[in-house]
Amino acid sequence: MNRFSNTNSSGLLKLTWQFFAVFSIFAGLASCGGSASSVATNAASVTAATENAAILAVLDKSTDSAAQAILPAGADTFSMSTFWEAQVLKGFTKVGVLRGYAYQNYPSITSLSSLETNTSDPTQTRLVITHVDHRAKTGDIVTVSGVSADALDIPFRFLNGTFEITIRNSNSYYIKIPYAGVKREEFLLNANLFYKYKECTGQQTVTQTPALATDPLTYFDGYESRVATYTVENSLVGCSPPLATFTTTKYYAVNNPRSEKVLKYPFLGQRVAGGDFASLEKTFDLPATPLKSGDKGSIGTMKFYKASNKASQTGTALLSYEILKYTSSAVFIAINLDYYNDNNTLVSKTTEIYGRDPAIDKEYKLIRMTVKYNNPRKNEIIVE
Repeated sequence: MNRFSNTNSSGLLKLTWQFFAVFSIFAGLASCGGSASSVATNAASVTAATENAAILAVLDKSTDSAAQAILPAGADTFSMSTFWEAQVLKGFTKVGVLRGYAYQNYPSITSLSSLETNTSDPTQTRLVITHVDHRAKTGDIVTVSGVSADALDIPFRFLNGTFEITIRNSNSYYIKIPYAGVKREEFLLNANLFYKYKECTGQQTVTQTPALATDPLTYFDGYESRVATYTVENSLVGCSPPLATFTTTKYYAVNNPRSEKVLKYPFLGQRVAGGDFASLEKTFDLPATPLKSGDKGSIGTMKFYKASNKASQTGTALLSYEILKYTSSAVFIAINLDYYNDNNTLVSKTTEIYGRDPAIDKEYKLIRMTVKYNNPRKNEIIVE
């Protein structure tokens, strides 16, 4: 069952990929070094979850506020403007493993539950939870919270936690509790159940051509422009459509419209084939000085329209950056884009994270892209 069907499966997937086409502005960062003097290379950058396993594990901990408080402030610096200028001229390619999720919260559920024979691990007990139409599959995740009473001979603190699900049937499933219970009778479990459903998997390939001057000259919003083609190709299992390609034409100013700014080739806007037209409300900008831990700021505001005449606005996107702590010799670079519809309601938040393992990597690379939707199912797309 494709659980995206409850939120218009194909529509959501199409919107997702247009977001990637629109918002992966910094995807080529994988080919850029980490110091202020680094420049991009011509080599295509390919990232996969297997390559990034170690640094992703660190990232999962480093984005926790408590962990951030005790991490050293990285001394490494990164020049976004140097990278940007090089990537616009040279283009890039990246490949990532894609996973899609949905989330559902069921507060205050009373479940008829029971303990079964201990697992092969003598410190665990298999617990059956009854939940009618839970919609989970084997491998999905459930977080149990709010349990305040012991269940049979199991102290309640062992029942609160996050567990992997093994399906029994459509109305019940198994989880493993880290406690060796002895009693086997049924009991009522009062708890909050929060599910993380895995929706689909696949691969995404993103390619951007070098941004070139044209003959005759191309103008975008009145500014002479370099033009690049940005293509997203997706091969998916479990989502609809299973194969999809989206193409965006991107425009970069030949000369910075603001004379006081030094950034070369600032982003002006784009046209998505079969989709929206978008332009910067205020000129796209990146810091001229190298960034370090704790730095953050705005990049620009993008307005979306049904057509280039800008008669009908469909949404607004706010772009920002933040440099997170990692170690004293490396940082994590977070690029955020918050997208709002024409009613100024948050629709989604896209985050790209770049980093490098100081023991292995000389260069920074894109290690994770996440799109989180502000819809009832809290759908999420992750590319690593």
